[in-house]
Amino acid sequence: MRKLPIDTLPTELLEWVIGLGATQVYRSWSPEIKWICEWRRVCWKWAFVIDHCSALWSYIVVENGGGHVPTQLAKSNGAPLSIRLRVFRPTPQVEERIRLLVDNVHRWKSITFHANLNFEKASAMMASTPPILESLAIHWTVIPPDSKFFNPPSPNLRSLELSDLAIPSNIQPIFGLEELHLHRIKTLEDGTAAPISVRKVHQFLQASPGLQVLELDEACSACASDETLQPVDLPDLEKLEVYRSPVLHLFRAEHCADLNVSLWSLQERLPPAAWTTVVPTLRRAKGLVVE
Repeated sequence: MRKLPIDTLPTELLEWVIGLGATQVYRSWSPEIKWICEWRRVCWKWAFVIDHCSALWSYIVVENGGGHVPTQLAKSNGAPLSIRLRVFRPTPQVEERIRLLVDNVHRWKSITFHANLNFEKASAMMASTPPILESLAIHWTVIPPDSKFFNPPSPNLRSLELSDLAIPSNIQPIFGLEELHLHRIKTLEDGTAAPISVRKVHQFLQASPGLQVLELDEACSACASDETLQPVDLPDLEKLEVYRSPVLHLFRAEHCADLNVSLWSLQERLPPAAWTTVVPTLRRAKGLVVE
């Protein structure tokens, strides 16, 4: 009996095709569970391949409905997990889903928290730092001083994104990052919130001289003494985006090829040190926007 063309495809190639078809590119590059379940209905061959491909089940999204966490944890068969928590209404079902994920904290490869509820509950349930965590993103919350994501941090963490949140003023920077994204960050001290200082951003840069991507969006406030900080060499920096953040004097990045800078206003001036740090970078930049 002659084989159908689909049956002649190597399993690895079919897994790739199915994963591509289940990916909503406009939202993320990861397969979405609703499409995985749909593709299982195409034929027995696809169902077999999907059921035995752990990578297709390892991207877990928990939303207000709770998601398919038990099924995905089982079918991902111990593979590293990429998790996104987008819960805005607490329910017993959602809390149970979060608890199941925390029970598998040793498998977390990347985690994204949206909203205060998710971060607080997950942090309270955790007994240890995620050991293989490589990427951490936190949005719209307050990070407590004893958070296990920072005290101590995961030894493998390479990408950190903090957006629209408050951090303790004494938080220690994470070492060895390759990507750092800070968007509208405030620090908390004695219950008072204030924009993160340039000195704190400088500490983050000192801790990760191997940065390849740096994005700062309204990330800090300046003071006169900040101009005395010694610039950090970032020889591996490839992408730089700075928006309304007075930090251009904090680092050197002579090989950066993708540069996007937006100043606060026409009245904002570059610190004198910036003329010997970032400005020489412009000779190599492929793109530059100054507003």
